[in-house]
Order: sequence, then C-alpha cells, then structure tokens
Amino acid sequence: MIQTAKIQIAALLNPLTKIPVQDLQKTIEKPKQFEHGHLAFPVFALAKNLKIAPPQISAEIAVNITELIKKGQAPFLEKAESAGGFLNFTFKNSYLQEIFFTAMAKEKIGYSNVGSNKTVVIDYASPNVAKPMHVGHLRAAMVGQAIRNLAASQGYKVIGVNHLGDWGSQFGKLAWAYLEWGAEYDFSVKPIDSWLKLYVRFHEEAEKNPEIEHLGAVTFKKLEDGDLEIKKIWQKIVEDSLKDYDRLLNGLLKIKHDAILGESFYTDKMESAIQLLKEKNLLKESEGAQVVFFDEKENMPPCIVKKSDGASIYATRDLATAIYRHNIMKADELLYVVGQDQSLHFRQVFKVLEMAGFEWAKDCHHISFGLYRFEEGKMSTRKGRVILFEDVITDAISLVEKMISEKNPDLENKELVTKQVAIGAVIFNDLVNDRVKNVLFDWDRILNLEGDSGPYVQYTAVRCKSILRKYGRPAPAQATKELAQEEERRLLFQLLQFEDILAGAYKQYRPNILAQYLLEVCGSFSHFYHKCRILGEPPEVESSRIALVAATEKILVQGLKILNIDAPEAM
Repeated sequence: MIQTAKIQIAALLNPLTKIPVQDLQKTIEKPKQFEHGHLAFPVFALAKNLKIAPPQISAEIAVNITELIKKGQAPFLEKAESAGGFLNFTFKNSYLQEIFFTAMAKEKIGYSNVGSNKTVVIDYASPNVAKPMHVGHLRAAMVGQAIRNLAASQGYKVIGVNHLGDWGSQFGKLAWAYLEWGAEYDFSVKPIDSWLKLYVRFHEEAEKNPEIEHLGAVTFKKLEDGDLEIKKIWQKIVEDSLKDYDRLLNGLLKIKHDAILGESFYTDKMESAIQLLKEKNLLKESEGAQVVFFDEKENMPPCIVKKSDGASIYATRDLATAIYRHNIMKADELLYVVGQDQSLHFRQVFKVLEMAGFEWAKDCHHISFGLYRFEEGKMSTRKGRVILFEDVITDAISLVEKMISEKNPDLENKELVTKQVAIGAVIFNDLVNDRVKNVLFDWDRILNLEGDSGPYVQYTAVRCKSILRKYGRPAPAQATKELAQEEERRLLFQLLQFEDILAGAYKQYRPNILAQYLLEVCGSFSHFYHKCRILGEPPEVESSRIALVAATEKILVQGLKILNIDAPEAM
C-alpha cells in the first residue's frame, strides 16, 4: 500500500538526483514523527557524493519539487519540506485514501508476491519424544508458526516441518530401561509420564552403577543396526509422543505442520553425507571419532560427525537433513526455529555445508530465541524444575475464565471466547517481544485489556465489530468524504503501512514488528474513536468513518491471524 506512494516519490526524485528509482525506493522511509510528513528521503549519501552540506541539498530539491506541485506535475503531493538532512513529503488526503481503499478491496490485505516460485522449509516446535513439552517448545511453536505465516504472506510456498527428536543415545537408554523395568509402569493412561519416569530412573540408577550408561549406548547401537525388538520399543515411544503433541500443538494452539519428519527419517541418508565429507577431504580422525576441523578465525571447536563407537550425532543428522531439504524438498531457504543455546551447533553445521561446496548454505538460517522468565510465585512448577507447555495454557484459560465471569458473565460462547482470549494472550505476550530476548511472564500484564497485550488488540477488533453491527448495513468499500481530521489522517496512514510491516517482519524473521504495529494501530484507532463521532453524523461523514472502522477491523483481524491468534466476535 505505502509502496505505491514510495514509487511516486522515487519517480519524482529520479531526474533531480540521478539515483535509480529502485535505489531511491529502498532509502525512502517513514519520519519518526507524524508531524514531519508521511515519507522522508535522507540526502546524506547524495550530499557526500556532491560534497555539499545535507541541509543545502534537501533545501534545493524541496524548491524544485514545490515548483512541480504548483505546476500540477505532482498532483498527489500537498507539500515537500527540507528538514536538515531530510526531505519530508506530505501527501494529499484524497490520494492516500484512493490507494488505501483500492488496496483494501483485495481479499488478503498487505500480502505480496515477492516470494512467488520460491520455497521456504521452516523447522519449528520439534520436541524430543518421550518427554512432555515444556515452555521452550511453546516458544519455538509460536515463533515458528508466526514466521511461517509471514513467509506465506510474502507469496512463498512454505513447508512447515516438525523435526522430532526421535533418534539418539537417549532411545537406547529408554529401550534398555523399558526391557528392565517397563512392566512396573502403566503406559495406557498417561504414557508420556511413564516414559519420563523411566528416563529419570535410568539416570538415577546410572549414577550408582556407571555400567548402565554403557548398556544404554550398546542398546542404541542395536537400534541403529536394525534390531527388531529394540525398534518395536522405539516405535511405541514415538507413537505415544505424537498423540500427545498433536493434542497440544494442533488441538490447543492450532500449530500446523506439513510434514512430521523426525531425526530417524534421515538414518539411511547420513552415510551419503558422511561419504561426501570424506570425498571433500574434510573428515579427520580425532580420538577415534570422525570430525571436521575449522580455521582458527572461525573460533569454533571441531564438529563431530561420527562418534568413536560409530554412532551418529546431532550434527550428522542435521547435515543429512539440510541436504535432503534442499535437494528433495526443493527449499530455496532453510529456517530453523530453535533456542539460542543451539547457536554453536548450527554455526558448525552451516559452516560444514559451506566447506562441502554447497552455495545454498548461505540461505540456511538459525532463528534463535531467548528464554521465559517467571515471577516468583506467579506459576508453580508441577513437574520438578521444568514448567510445562500445558500448564501455561491451562493457567491462562483459568485466569481468563475468572476475568470474564466477573466482567461479562452473560457473554455468549463464553467457553470459546475464553480459549481465544487466553491463548491469544499467551501468544501475543511472546511475539510482542524481540524473539532473541528473554520474556518475562507476568499474568497481570499479559491479560491487561488496556495494556500492550493480546486481549487489548482483540478488544479493539471487537469494538470495531460492535460499531459495524450497530451501523446495521454493509460497510462502504471506500470513504467518499475526505478524512481530513488529524485522528483520521493518522489512523489512515498507520493502516497504509501494513504491507511494509509484513514484508519487514518476514525479512528480519521478527514477528514482534507486526505485534508492535498492531498495538500502534489500536492506539491510533482509540484516539480516532474518542475524538471523531462515528454513528449519527451526516450520512457522508458517517459512511466514510465507517469505511475507516471496517478497514481497521480487517487489518487487525488479518494481523492477528498471521500471529496465529483468533479475533473473537465479542468479549
């Protein structure tokens, strides 16, 4: 939407600056303050090349453009003003309304086709089987789904992958423990709890008798070698886990994956990856293991590809995975939404791919994220030191249920709305923060209807829906009257930026850009709602403002959907 205005400004500046239109488009930005205009062109680079002071350059261009406006050769502009090293542009309201309401006629507002004919494979959630999902998986799921949705908004074909941790030495330990003590546990009711208890017991016993660790490693080697009995136990572990993960991911959060391909899927693909590294003369022996050494400048320890006992390791599987995703799934971009504690691992894997001659290694990205921090006493840890995914969601639903019972006990569809608000609050609290930072979990702030929260955005969308219902007929497709009041102009310009926001949020893999934008839209709408009477005004004023309300509702709902949050009909 605002791109249309940027193109107009770039075409105007091109003959005056001799800078290509495409380069101009990239430099044109939004001023920090609305009072300075709609768009700004920084002249610093131009001033440096011409060896002229920036204020002089911007002043001269402003004079030239003002002349064009007077002659009617820039009919979309109201004014162009010099402001130090910037040239600020203010558009005519009628022009902004025209491009905005034309764009609003599209079914998917703000969507782009920049990624058409390209495929993104994104790996997110990816829990380790036989263990309950904790808050780290919750973050990975929510951040990953939002980035997946942002990629789709840019026209990419997106393949979301649940890369289950279903292979490795821990499964040798579990299988051995199952054969030894499995009859003592009930796997029919809460199988994940039983598998976790077995795993904990194995480690407790191994502390007393270190020989048990060796037996676990031997059992995993049997699994890798195709032992049928051990494989049957492993399959039971995976099946039990998948049922539980589907209940949580899909059932509660509507997290979608296009493919569930665990580490085990790549067991028959690892040897070819290892052979490739041998052919490239990258593998070296170190204490019986096969490793890849890096140049000193990389400041990384060697990457172990094969352990001394011949067993595979995470890096082996991730190398085979990346090659498969590029060659078979035809990925142009490979994204891994995994906690920041795995940063070194992915740096090693991507560097090995680069050393092996894969040019596409530069398109592999580790999208890291920080940790949750909980205020003391705000949430109990029910399973030892780990706070569970399900506990967070259950507590959120309970708190919202209480809040609705107090504030709106007669609300229709109370159970549905409770879940929408509770889950939306948890998701938004995560995504409104820069993903690389730790997130403080404070229920008072998360559920605040007037703060920077998910319920606040949902409530603003509900307020829009309520106004449209009271209007009593279909909202006009566009405003017929000029929206000239400051609050109208601010809101309109805020909405115009939606397309740019989606593009920037995906480009940087930062859903918080979109979440923060939705809060800004809510703030602008609140000022508009309180300063500009909507219903009961003269017909042309009323219908034009209703068109703006309908546009706000559409963008808030669309934005929430991209963040994987539902917009209730009432609250």
